[in-house]
Formats: sequence, C-alpha cells, structure tokens
Amino acid sequence: MDYLYIEKLAGELHSHLRKTRLREVLKGEKELSFLFDKFWLNFHWGSPNALFISREPVSKTSFPPLLKLKGAFVKSVSLPVVDRVLEFELLKPLPGNKISRFYLIFELTGKNANLFLLNGDRRITYLLRAPESSVRPLSVGDVYTFPPSDKKPFEELRFGEVTPEGIEKKLYKFAAGISPLNAKEIAHLTKKLGSLEEAYRRFMELHEKSRKAYLYYQNGKPKYLTTFPYESLSHLEFKEFGGELPYSSAWEEFYREAVKKEKLRVVKEKIVSRIEKKIKALEKELRELSDVESLQKEAEKWKRWGELLKYNLHLVKPGQKEIKVTDFSTGKEETIPLDPSLSPKENLNRIFKKYRKTQNRVEFAKNRLQELRDEIEKTRLLKETIISKENLEDLEPFFHRENREITVPNFLTYTLPSGRKILIGRNASENEFLSLKLANPWDVWFHTKEIPGSHVILRLQKGEKPTEEDILISSSAAAYFSKGRESGKVLVDYTEAKNLKKPPKTPKGFVIYSGERTVVAEPEVFKNFLKKIGKSPQKGAV
Repeated sequence: MDYLYIEKLAGELHSHLRKTRLREVLKGEKELSFLFDKFWLNFHWGSPNALFISREPVSKTSFPPLLKLKGAFVKSVSLPVVDRVLEFELLKPLPGNKISRFYLIFELTGKNANLFLLNGDRRITYLLRAPESSVRPLSVGDVYTFPPSDKKPFEELRFGEVTPEGIEKKLYKFAAGISPLNAKEIAHLTKKLGSLEEAYRRFMELHEKSRKAYLYYQNGKPKYLTTFPYESLSHLEFKEFGGELPYSSAWEEFYREAVKKEKLRVVKEKIVSRIEKKIKALEKELRELSDVESLQKEAEKWKRWGELLKYNLHLVKPGQKEIKVTDFSTGKEETIPLDPSLSPKENLNRIFKKYRKTQNRVEFAKNRLQELRDEIEKTRLLKETIISKENLEDLEPFFHRENREITVPNFLTYTLPSGRKILIGRNASENEFLSLKLANPWDVWFHTKEIPGSHVILRLQKGEKPTEEDILISSSAAAYFSKGRESGKVLVDYTEAKNLKKPPKTPKGFVIYSGERTVVAEPEVFKNFLKKIGKSPQKGAV
C-alpha cells in the first residue's frame, strides 16, 4: 500500500472516528480489531497489509495488552510524516478531572508492518514486534522514532535528462511519498505530456481531487488500490468505490479477497498435508498386510502337519527333532519339525496352536485389509472436500483439530453404476459429519420425508448433474436406511447440500433444508443393488 492511498484513508478515519470512544480490542492470528463506538477498525499486519472500518470485527479473542485504552476518545487521526505511518491520538479521562494521553501508531510498511502504543511522553508501552532494523532498535520504554528515510519531497529534487523508463524505475527511490505504482503512472503521464514536472503536477491534482477509490484486478485477483483511475492500468479490470467510506471499503474488499484467500490456501495446505500423511500411513499398513495368500499357505501348512502328526503320534519318540511321515492324500513325504524338549502330545498341541495363531492372523488381515481400503477411500474423500472448500469458515471444523490425528467417521460408501459414490451415515454423528462438513455445496442430499433415517450424500463434480439412475438408487438407499425399510414405498426428499442449515442448539444430526424435491422410493431397489454388487444386506437404520 502506498502513502498517497493511506493519506486519503487517514482523512476518512479522522472524519468517522474522531470523538468516538474505544470500547474493545480483539486479536486474531495476524489481525487486531478496535471497537470505536459502533465502528470496528481492523488492522492486518500480514502480507498484504490492511486497515479498514467494518460493522463486524475480523478478530475474535480479547487482547489484554491494549485493554488499558478502553474508554479513551479519539482526538485525531493523522499522518505525522510522509510515510506509511498513521497515528491515532487518544485521550482517556481519569478521576480528578485528569486526562491520560496515548498514541497508537500503525506502521503499514509491508512485511515489516507494526503497531506501537505510546504514552504521553511518546515512550513505547507496547509493540507488536521489535523492528527488524539495526538503525532503529526499538523496545518497550524507548522513545518512539519514525522509520528512517532519506527520500525528499519532489519539489526539492533536481533532475537532469529523464526518460519514462527511468522515471518508472527510479523515481520512487528518491521522491518521498511515491510508490513504484505511482512512479509507473507518472512515467505514463510524462510520455503523454512531455514533462516530468507537468506529469507530477497532473498526477497530484488527480489524487487530491478524487473522492473515490479504485480496486484493480489481475488474473481475477485483487492487485492494486489507487485514489483515481490510473491510465497505466487501463488494461486491467477495476471496481470503483464511492459513498461514505470509499478508501476503507476498497481496502476491506482487497483484504476479504486477497488476504482471506491466502489464509484459505495456507490452511488448506496444512490440513491436506496432515491428510496425505494419514493416507501414506494407511497405504503402508495395507502393503504390509497385502500378502494374505502366503499367510494362508503357512496356516494350511501348520494345519496339515497337525493332522499328519495326530495320526502318526505313536511313532514319535521323546527327544526327536523331526519326523518323516507320508501324506496319503498326495502320496508325498512330509518332514515335520519337533521340539525335542516336549512330549509327543505337547508337540501336537504346539503345532495346532501355531495353526490357530496363524489362521487368526489371516482372518485379521482379511478384515483389516477391507477396513484399510475403506478408510483410505474415505480419507481421500475428505481430502477432495478440503480442496474444494472456497471459504475459510468452511475449514474451521477441520482447522481447530489441526494438532490432532485425522480421523474419519466410519460411514458407508458405495459406488453406483455411473461411477459416482454415495455416502451413508449410520448414526447422528456420522449424519452431521457427512451433511455439514464432508459434503460439497453441489453434492445432493437425500433423506426420508418425516421418517427417521440416514443422511445419504450423492457425490458430484462441480457443475455435474445426477442421472435418473443415480437419484433412483440414492433415494432408495435413504429409504432402506430408515425406519421405513419394511414399507413398500417411502417418500424421500432430496436437495443440494448448500441448502442444508443447522439451527442453533439442535440435536446432533438435525438439519433443516429448502429447495427440495420429493420422490417415491422403494427400499427393495437398494437391497437388490447390494446383491448385484456382492454386498450383504445391511442391518438396522439410524
């Protein structure tokens, strides 16, 4: 953000916040929100910076270090130097008709953005972070000094021969209050008017007269904020902001679109990274259990040895290390290892114990293999959902569990003939997870009309439409997993997941919905579908 834009904003803030009382201070990850009567002043010190007024705060948690300011009135908002530094002068009434003076300094200097609270002597009582500068090593208790600058006012500079290219590259390095974007526009005007001095005069005239803000977009993303339409940006789309708070409103929109999208990207990456680690761990376990066939052969070997030894036990002598016997079913001779320290009967028991233990491992592996495949599929569905989320708020249920292990409820999944999947909750917790967390806004939600039952989600790609067969089987699944299973026909509502809402303080799994269509579904259709794909009919319903 450049000085000239902040200059306009300072006037706006002074006009709207002067004489208002500071009532609350909240902190977010990289935001502070100050409540001045009915206005929230929000400061974002991440990249890009932001400072704007809104009706609602962007932060949520009370911030004790600045609560000493509660009750203070805004005397003025100003730009004390020609730099991106905005100063609030605050007066707080004290008992005995005394007044305490404070200064709140916002340094909107990109990656080095900072905030300082000064007392009446302009000594620092709080700062967000120590300035990353050996020239200005400020800390609590020091007298505040502004960021150093060796730039000069344009009028004090002397120029030799200039070119638009040189102006664009170097003007901002020498002229106070001029940013690279400003220099680009002045260079453009110089080419048009033939004189740098005339271009600068024209540029400042347009800036001073403007009462609107302009937000420019590049590749669909917010890129620049200006105080008047820049000719050098005429190839870009822009949005104009007028009315009561144009500069604050434009910066707020920039923040909402750029900063929050960046936050969304970062949070997504964190969650997806944890999900991918979970998938890799599951896949590793799957590989380790995949050789069930070898394990089954080993179990059959121990069983065969046990059966052969059982019929030839009378031939075993104490201390024998092995015995050779003939398997009459195959005609082959088998060598059975024995433990010489055990009796013949104890050796027999040992071999059958080995068989049972190995067979149990086989059964565990078979069951666990299916569990692993199901869990991997569900975890991948969760990953798809996280990637598709477009709002930071939609990620909060997952982000708050950031430091915990990723767990996915054990809902049911089936693949329809179309290749699309349906997800079915088996209890209230799974229903809520599927409908309010895992489902994408464009997925289709099914539920029996006025009958308790499972929530069924038909997964779709964005912009995709379900087939008639998809709706037939999905609605039948909702009927099958409901209290109406034994009925011949059941009414089932379906609607897009974006139409679901959960009223406050309602039981888990409870939702209300709109935009629904109703079909008559037959539970028998889903039962036949299960048979066709080789699945056993499921027991019970929600």
